[in-house]
Amino acid sequence: MPTNRRQFLQASFAVGASLLLSERAKASSESDLEEKVKRQRALYTLRLASPYPIYQSEFIPHMHIEFKSLVERFTNGKVYVDIHHNGVLGSGRELMAAVTRGQVEAILISVSNLSRAAPALDILNIPFWASANQAFLNLICSPQWQSMVIDPINQQGKLTVLIHHIVGARTLTSTKHFNRLINLPEKLEGVVLRVPASKVLHHFYNMTPANVVDVPWAKVAKMARTDHIDVMDPSVIGLFAGRDKLRHQIGHVSLIESVPDAWVTVANQKWLNNLSNKIKLEIQEAGLQTFRTHVAQFEQRQQRCKRALMALGAKIYHLNEDEKQDWQQRFGHHNAQWNDIKRELLGSTQAFQQLVDATQQRSSDN
Repeated sequence: MPTNRRQFLQASFAVGASLLLSERAKASSESDLEEKVKRQRALYTLRLASPYPIYQSEFIPHMHIEFKSLVERFTNGKVYVDIHHNGVLGSGRELMAAVTRGQVEAILISVSNLSRAAPALDILNIPFWASANQAFLNLICSPQWQSMVIDPINQQGKLTVLIHHIVGARTLTSTKHFNRLINLPEKLEGVVLRVPASKVLHHFYNMTPANVVDVPWAKVAKMARTDHIDVMDPSVIGLFAGRDKLRHQIGHVSLIESVPDAWVTVANQKWLNNLSNKIKLEIQEAGLQTFRTHVAQFEQRQQRCKRALMALGAKIYHLNEDEKQDWQQRFGHHNAQWNDIKRELLGSTQAFQQLVDATQQRSSDN
C-alpha cells in the first residue's frame, strides 16, 4: 500500500475513533445532566444499594434500571432512585445492616443474608420443596406466602419486600483448587463448605459430613482462590455474579437443586411509611411491574450464565434420578428433623404444608 494512502486511512480511522469517543462523551454528559435535573426536581431520594453491577444486566437479574425507571415514572418524578451498585456500599450482611438502620432506603440481597432480619424468609432454605423455578414462582405469587411470610415481615415494622428475584436453585460447586464433583452426600466427607448467614442452611449442611464455615459473600472469591474453602452453594447465576471475579474460581457445578437461591429487593419500612399513601403505593406498584418484567426474562439470564461459566472451564453436572432420591430422602422437608424449624418460623408443621401445597398451584400472576 502506498505510504500516502496508508497515512490517509490511518488518519481517517483516528478521526472516526475521535468522533465516536466525542459522541459517547456527549451522550454521557447529557445523561449526567438529565440525572442531575431529575434529582433536583424530586421530593424524595430512594438510595438503592446492591452488590451487583448495573452493566451486567444481561446476566444478572438485579432489575435496577427497570425499577428506577418505573419508580420515577409512576411517581411523576417525585421520587428519584439513586443506584449504588457493584458493592460500593457493601454486600450481604453489610447491606442488611444498612437498610435496617435507615442508612439506605432499599437494597438487593439474598434471602439467606437477610434471614436474620426477616427470619420467616429462611423457611425457603428447608431443602427439596421450592427449588424448581416454577414451584418458587407459584409460591411467591400465592396468598399463602403473602399471609404466612410477607405479612408477618411487614408487621415487624422494619422492612417491606418490594421485589422477589428468581435466581435458580442452589448448587454444590467445587473450587478450581478442589475440583471434585459433589454428586452424593458422602462426597462432602471432610470438605470445607462455605455457607451464607442462614440458620436453616447451616442446619441442612450440618446434617451432612461437611465442615461448614460461615464466610461473608464479599470474601468468597478470595477464600476460593487461596484454597481456604473447597465447596460453595450459590446458584449458577450467583456463581457468575459473585464479587471479585468468583466465576473464574469454579470447578464442578453439581445441580442438586436443594433450595432456591432467592434474592429480594427490600425497602426500609419507616422511610416508606413516611411518604404519602399515594407515593408509597406507586413505589409498590413499580416493584410489582418490575417483577413481572423479571419473570419474563429470568430463564434467559440463567442460560447465559451457564454458558459463560462453561466457557471459563466450569463443568456442570445434572444429577441422575438415584442421586436426587438419595439427597431428598436423607435431607428433604418431610423428615422429622425439620419439624422444630417449621414450628419456629411458621407456628406449625401444618402451616408449612400449606406453603408446600402452594408450590403446585399457579396463580393469575404467573
